[in-house]
Amino acid sequence: MKIVKLTTIFSLTALLALSACSEDYLTTEPTEVATSDQIDEMAKNYPEQLMVKIINPLLSGEYNYMNQYNTQQSASTTHNDFGWMSIMHLGDVMTDDLAFHVQGSGWYTYDYMFDYRAEQYVRPYYYWNFFYSLINKSNDIISKIPEGMDSPEVNAAKGQALALRGISYYYLINMFQQPYTQLSDPATTPGVPIIYTTAEGESRLNRVPVAEVYAQSEKDLLDAITLLDGYERTARTAINKEVAQMLLSRVYLALERWSDAEKMAHDARMASDAKLMTTAEVARDGFNNINGKEWMWGADITAETTTMFASFFSFICTFDAGYGGAVGQYRKIDARLYTQFSPTDARLAQFKSPDAVVDANSSDVAEKCPPYTNFKFKAVTGWEADYVFMRISEAYLTEAEAMARQGNESGAGALMKEFMANRDPSWSKSSVTADEVYQQRRLELWGEGFSFFDHLRLKKDVIRNYPGSNHWAGGKIDVKAGDWLLIYQIPRREIQNNDLITQEDQNP
Repeated sequence: MKIVKLTTIFSLTALLALSACSEDYLTTEPTEVATSDQIDEMAKNYPEQLMVKIINPLLSGEYNYMNQYNTQQSASTTHNDFGWMSIMHLGDVMTDDLAFHVQGSGWYTYDYMFDYRAEQYVRPYYYWNFFYSLINKSNDIISKIPEGMDSPEVNAAKGQALALRGISYYYLINMFQQPYTQLSDPATTPGVPIIYTTAEGESRLNRVPVAEVYAQSEKDLLDAITLLDGYERTARTAINKEVAQMLLSRVYLALERWSDAEKMAHDARMASDAKLMTTAEVARDGFNNINGKEWMWGADITAETTTMFASFFSFICTFDAGYGGAVGQYRKIDARLYTQFSPTDARLAQFKSPDAVVDANSSDVAEKCPPYTNFKFKAVTGWEADYVFMRISEAYLTEAEAMARQGNESGAGALMKEFMANRDPSWSKSSVTADEVYQQRRLELWGEGFSFFDHLRLKKDVIRNYPGSNHWAGGKIDVKAGDWLLIYQIPRREIQNNDLITQEDQNP
């Protein structure tokens, strides 16, 4: 729902004061649960206690926040605010890869219509608040771990916090400024604030230049990779070295640093215990179980953590009681994109064929829904479907694209042949272009939160208004790459409460 948010907020001075539950913008100092001397003493002599009493609860809290309902702490109902995957779905909605069947009840509708970017609306604040909250929570952990710790567990916790901080800057800079490669001078173009721990120095609450925001993102992720080396996690809900490498590969793709992206994806792919599904498995998988063979990172949704109707599966799943299912606000694949599947591609089973029976009165959901509706994300009893944040498929596709963009189209072809053997048995190309890899990326990662950021970095237009379009009539909107409709304005609340960002600093 499109709401003008008029809630009174604190002044910058209040924002700089600490509170254990504060999620307000750019809080620059982490919550103190012990004095600095006490933490140093505990870290030196009792690292296990540091983990148990301080670090583990903070890290668990940060991961839990990523799947929390109403992260913006709104007094209103916010069924489209359920953490990380609400952000990922938001991105998919703002492209031509995902089509709405009907207008819907308001959740995500204005995003679909590119009419929710202005400073006075809740959406820019929601996005800003989510990632700066992750940054603040990361800083809370980082600040409590002294340099030079010998404990692998403590260092791994710091590495996870750094990884989350680093990737948060990536998502912020992508939504609040034009893509890096479209800027004439990234070193001077205004980006977003950078928030440090006390030990790192004074936070920069101005719009720090884009190049420096990317540099901070890269540094955090590189430091995370170092600290996570040798760390063996107990669950896929935690970030390990391979996950951090893949997160950094996303940054390198945006920077068009192809050789770096290739290396990160290759190293992660070779080290990961995740394996490609077979054609039979990919056709029937529900993309809802964190123990799936392809999963590298995700959220384990349980009876205690499910947000039920306000959840990713409520919107994306055709077979559940939610918005995208029983309510009838189906999420479909774009009709033109669907034609990019070959007739022998196993992934065709993830979507309803345009030639299939449609019976609006049928009790069979697969018959009742319209053509192109997605069957990819399947329901789990009790709204306990897990969220996929990263699969090994991404590593193959990133590595192959980076190879092709460096002119190694035969190498990319060999890797894509290995990948496509598990998707389409008729695939026989020995050499591929970067555009061919991109088409497979769109088909493979559909609905998982990649399409918007790929559109941005590759300067792709959003084209929905074409003959035979299956987009909802109100959403048949074409948007050129580089249009400010794709970029958020800085939230009004931030401008009102941050003396270092004024109305003159606002995006168009």
